[in-house]
Amino acid sequence: MANYSFPDDSPLPGFSLPLRFEYIASTGSAANGAANLLYGPGSKAWSITLTPTYQYKIFFARAEFSHVGTSSTTPGLVFGRDGMNTTQTRAILEAGILF
Repeated sequence: MANYSFPDDSPLPGFSLPLRFEYIASTGSAANGAANLLYGPGSKAWSITLTPTYQYKIFFARAEFSHVGTSSTTPGLVFGRDGMNTTQTRAILEAGILF
């Protein structure tokens, strides 16, 4: 995880740009009876996420953009209507109060 916060004297005070990379993998195979912990036994996944955030006093707003990729998956257990897509892009918006 890395985060850049714009200083108060910049043109964008209150803004920050967190960036996160994650990787996870499971071991085993369906043939040897391994449990399905991700997208099928022995599957792997990674993601990269950017979360631009604005904070003013106790108020905040942020967007999150994430891309997930997988490998060594079991057909039917991944993304999409038929479970065959090995990547997915996600986006959300969030606002709130810190207390």
